[in-house]
Amino acid sequence: MTVLELAIFFVVYRAMQPIGIDDLADTLAGWFDCPIAPDIIATAVGDMVGQGWLVMIAGALLPAEAGRRAARTLIGGIVEMLDHGTRLLDVALMMAVLRLTKEELDHGDGHH
Repeated sequence: MTVLELAIFFVVYRAMQPIGIDDLADTLAGWFDCPIAPDIIATAVGDMVGQGWLVMIAGALLPAEAGRRAARTLIGGIVEMLDHGTRLLDVALMMAVLRLTKEELDHGDGHH
């Protein structure tokens, strides 16, 4: 899972209902503070559907269990990577946020 795919998964996972590509693109543009070409998003989404990380139903995206597991593993890796000797001033805050995100993915949630 790439950084873009992880971001896509989180947008879909946190959406309260199935989300379309346009809303996904708007959210990602805000997160990355730049526009992202629709073909890049469409390619990544297609790959993620192919991997079983997302499900496309009637043009809208839903998270899949395999995607939750893959994202959780990556977040766990990021936590460990930052925790080992970086000595960054903001590492404690980053760790807290990433641990909350990891916990969010630990068991999934009931609305998906």
